[in-house]
Amino acid sequence: MKGLRVLRLFDLRRDQREPDAIHEAIEAGVQAAGTNLWVLIFAIFVASVGLNVNSTAVIIGAMLISPLMGPIVAIGYGAGVNDFGLIKRALRTLGLFVFISLTTATVYFAISPLSQAQSELLARTSPTLWDVLIAFFGGAAGIVALTRREVSNVVPGVAIATALMPPLCTAGFGLASRNLSYFGGAFYLFSINAVFIAFATLSVVKLLRLPSRGVVDDAVRRRTRLAIGVAVTAMLVPSTWLAYRLVQQEFFAAAAGRLVRDLSANQSIVLLASDIDARSRTLSLTLGGTPPPDDFAELLAARLSGPTSGAATVRIRQVGGDQLDMASLRRDLQRDLQRDLFSSTTQELQQRVRELQLEASTARTAQIARAQLLTELQAEFPEAVSVTVAQGDQRIPGDSLSVPVLVVHLQVSRAVTATDERRLRARLTSRFAPTRVELVITRQR
Repeated sequence: MKGLRVLRLFDLRRDQREPDAIHEAIEAGVQAAGTNLWVLIFAIFVASVGLNVNSTAVIIGAMLISPLMGPIVAIGYGAGVNDFGLIKRALRTLGLFVFISLTTATVYFAISPLSQAQSELLARTSPTLWDVLIAFFGGAAGIVALTRREVSNVVPGVAIATALMPPLCTAGFGLASRNLSYFGGAFYLFSINAVFIAFATLSVVKLLRLPSRGVVDDAVRRRTRLAIGVAVTAMLVPSTWLAYRLVQQEFFAAAAGRLVRDLSANQSIVLLASDIDARSRTLSLTLGGTPPPDDFAELLAARLSGPTSGAATVRIRQVGGDQLDMASLRRDLQRDLQRDLFSSTTQELQQRVRELQLEASTARTAQIARAQLLTELQAEFPEAVSVTVAQGDQRIPGDSLSVPVLVVHLQVSRAVTATDERRLRARLTSRFAPTRVELVITRQR
């Protein structure tokens, strides 16, 4: 009885839609005209911009609006219910979608001023076995959601998890930048996603025992199974090898990190720098002090080769002789200090030159201003002979503060009346406002 209850808990037929409704829903995703094409182009542009500016949120948005999932699910569903007409339409639609996506992405990246490959883009160039697992289980979740009576949020989640759109955009980037490794890796990732989403759909359709839509003879059935097996194997074998290499790189990086920590804790070794290259399985060390034995690099390489199941290379760069050369270090420090002092002195001299240039410019401006002021004054006061303008401060009586004052010294050829002096003072006050003006008039002898 308990076993039956457990089986009922996992029974997918309880809330399953009618087979005809499922068929209509899947056929709707195969449409290759009108709305689907425009939405595809817009999604490609959105995803390309997201990859270009390294924005994860924008890329996720493009995944949600992309119609690429429809024909891929239709291929797996058609194979499960023996509807070869649906498979042919879905293959034509998928081919058209892929062509439009690659063309749109290539055009965008060809004209984009941002040509640097960002981390979001690089993440789509090296597929592994984990991408196979994501595509298979994501596709299984997607077809289960499509066969339910109630609409759920599973399909958008599947679109995000399987990520069909970003790999095609990355392939377009590879074409635009003429980087075949980017194109090959990204298009391989898209192929993995497409094949295993379709394969998962086929598996779930068979599990649900949806009714057949056509009659297939044994020869066609054998060819179909052979084609499915070849496609799955072609995607699975390379991704498994890439996953194995990735695991080996992670093992090497971890082992090299432990080795570096051990060397740093060794009091007899002066470890100055280290660099771990997991791809080439190389550890580069910079040592100081007493040189290590001649076979030291081979011993370290043997320690790395054991836990990581592969050949490793250790490169050692020795700095200094038998001992740390304190005199050499002292000379280097003195040279660096002199360079810093020279740089600081040069900066101060440059700053002083700029200040003097500013003062000279200010003086020239003041001279021109005095000449203009004298010309203006002589137009109204022909008796004006020369004018001198100076900046000063005047203390406020009963206060410790002072205010800026502009002193204008006017030399005239004859005496100026009190009315003319008031008019002249008012003119200068108006011109130099809000600065306070003090007028001093003297007669030329």
